Amino acid sequence: MANMAASMKGQKPELKHYLRSNKLPDVYEALLTGLAVMCPDDPLQFILDKLRCLKENGMEELNWDMFVEDYMKPPNKVITESNLDFIFNLDDESMIDLKDMPTPEMYATAYGHYNMSLKNMCFSAWMQYYLHKKKKKMAMEKKMTRAALHHAHRILRVHLNVWRDWLRYRKGCQAMAYHKLKRIYFVSVGIVLFREWRAVAKRNKDQREYFEISLRRLERGENVDDEETFGQGDGDAQDKLSGQLGIELAVKVFSFLDIADLARCACVCRSWKVIAYHSSLWNRLDFSKVRNRLAYGVTDLVTTKLLSKCRPYLIHLSMRGCTQLQSSTFLSISECRNLQDLNLSQCKGLDDESLKFVVKGCKIILYLNLSHTHITDASLRTISKYCHNVQFLSLAYCKKFSDRGLQYLSAGKCSKKLEYLDLSGCLQITPDGFKSLSSGCNMLQTLVLNEFPTLNDDCMMAVAAKCTKIHTLSILGSPLLTDETFKRLANNRNLRKLRIEGNQRISDLSLKAIGKNCTDLEHLYLADCQRLTDASLKAIANCSKLVVCNIADVVQITNTGVQSLAEGSCASSMRELNLTNCIRVGDMAMFNIRKFKNLVYLSVCFCEHISEKSGIELLGQLHALVSLDISGCNCSDEGLSSLGKYNNHLRDVTLSECADITDLGLQKFTQQCKDIERLDLSHCKLLTDGAIKNLAFCCRYLTSLNLAGCKLITNLSIQYLSGVCHHLHTLDISGCIIITDKALKYLRKGCKKLKYLTMLYCKGITKHAAMKMTRHVPALKFSDDEIPVYYGYK
Repeated sequence: MANMAASMKGQKPELKHYLRSNKLPDVYEALLTGLAVMCPDDPLQFILDKLRCLKENGMEELNWDMFVEDYMKPPNKVITESNLDFIFNLDDESMIDLKDMPTPEMYATAYGHYNMSLKNMCFSAWMQYYLHKKKKKMAMEKKMTRAALHHAHRILRVHLNVWRDWLRYRKGCQAMAYHKLKRIYFVSVGIVLFREWRAVAKRNKDQREYFEISLRRLERGENVDDEETFGQGDGDAQDKLSGQLGIELAVKVFSFLDIADLARCACVCRSWKVIAYHSSLWNRLDFSKVRNRLAYGVTDLVTTKLLSKCRPYLIHLSMRGCTQLQSSTFLSISECRNLQDLNLSQCKGLDDESLKFVVKGCKIILYLNLSHTHITDASLRTISKYCHNVQFLSLAYCKKFSDRGLQYLSAGKCSKKLEYLDLSGCLQITPDGFKSLSSGCNMLQTLVLNEFPTLNDDCMMAVAAKCTKIHTLSILGSPLLTDETFKRLANNRNLRKLRIEGNQRISDLSLKAIGKNCTDLEHLYLADCQRLTDASLKAIANCSKLVVCNIADVVQITNTGVQSLAEGSCASSMRELNLTNCIRVGDMAMFNIRKFKNLVYLSVCFCEHISEKSGIELLGQLHALVSLDISGCNCSDEGLSSLGKYNNHLRDVTLSECADITDLGLQKFTQQCKDIERLDLSHCKLLTDGAIKNLAFCCRYLTSLNLAGCKLITNLSIQYLSGVCHHLHTLDISGCIIITDKALKYLRKGCKKLKYLTMLYCKGITKHAAMKMTRHVPALKFSDDEIPVYYGYK
């Protein structure tokens, strides 16, 4: 191959062009590739066969691997082009044609192209340099801008601190000035009071001297008829105590009086009149407390006169139950521009026009109670138009408004601020009304729908879908609601207080959803829901914030349910538990109730399976217990004595229908629990005057006592109570047939604070004595009818 290359080196260029044009190097490459790969036994014959094949087929399909079988074809060339050029000397300069030599124009063009490339390269480098400098300059400008802004903020902060110091100084000066003015005011009032006191003292001195002189002249037998008589004076009495207390303490004392008492105090003396007319005493008026004490009731004349005097500072006003009021009173209410709390419940004279006067004048009302009135849709339209800030609205038992009224209410400006709504007893509202209400008043937090027997799932689904912030719901007496409603309400996860009563469709599924989603539940009232079982108590046992649980009359609750409740996380927070008439609850439940360390109130009325030794005695170990109701349970003297022995902190105890309790048991109990304030001994038929004697002398702070059905009680018991229990304000002696009129004399003399007295079926008391007692007791019930059969008298 080297010899061939040497032989080809001296050949003419024409020959080399001929060899290239006829593809001789390609033929040579194909033959060498075939020989190298195929390795034939007879290389010469292989070369001849392939040349013959190439001659027959032509040079069109010539390829470097065409003489190699398909299964042996290599992926890359075996002979490189550089070897072929070396063999045939195709890279010799002699191969270059003169026609292919570059011309001067081509050199000029190449030089121009090269020069332009250099210019472009220099321009690009310069442009990059310029952009870099520009970017650096912009970054510097941003830094300078931020520095200037920071400097400005620093200056503002310095000035703000100076202004704050100045403002603090000015407020201090204002506070000092206020205290000085306040001191000057009190000193001025003191001077006025002192001057008045001095004038009164001088008049009293002159009067005393006048009578002394007149007496001496009469003793000497002189006639004093023609002498100048003593002046009329104002007959003003004096009070030494109010001057010593000071105006603030005196006002605090007077704040515990109602309107009628304040009016009487203002007539005592001038100093009391000044105190009685103090503005802080007249920012709250409650006519409902005095409507039965006034001779002619609460009339327009009384209300308009009082409202005209206190309207600048009146904030809270209650007209509940004032049935005689007419338009003049409501017109006076409209002039109280600062009124925020208005109660017009049971005002029969209130109509749409009167309410319009009120709300147009009192535009900042926050709390509005219109229950038991005759308002219509027009009133709700007026409220939505003028009461922009109302948060509390009660329409309970208002029968004359319709769904359109709720539509007006939801479209008003107050709809987004309304948080409390009471629609109890409004049976005229349909599901469409609730849909309108929920679409506008979606910020509701408390909804009351008591005594609503027509309330169904369609109504509550609309509310639950849009009013997602409701945390307090009361639906007592709504038997048509099913589990679907309560599941939907539980999904909102905001329920903290739920009250249900008399619903026979709610099941454990609802309580499971509530216990799972509403972990912040605090108050649960499920009275008379017969389908609930122990599974419901297990579901709510993990509500760690549960405080009140009332499952009265849920007869399927057993000891297991109470155990689940006691073992849950709610045991530490539970304060009130009501198991009234849960007839399957027994001693094991009382054993588990001991785990409620903070339990304050417990009711196990008529739980007949609770025994005295294994059940009642265990309740004494609840040291936080203050109120206990074991009416109708198996409790005798031994159990009552043990209860008082282990827990002497009881304040409110109900022992009604505990027929086995005698004087001995009550005596031991009262000697141990001397702080009892409320005690119910009704229908404890074995008690006598001896028990009441021990009760009166041991429990001197007794405020409420029920002795109904205690047929052995006589006047002597009432004498003991009236002689010692001077704080007594509630007493029930119904069915005490031995008590006579003499007992009422004892009550009038000793129990000055008595406000509620019940004397039903008392044949020993005359109607005349009962009518006479009404002058001293505001609320008195009396009848001398035959004793009912359920009293158990023979």
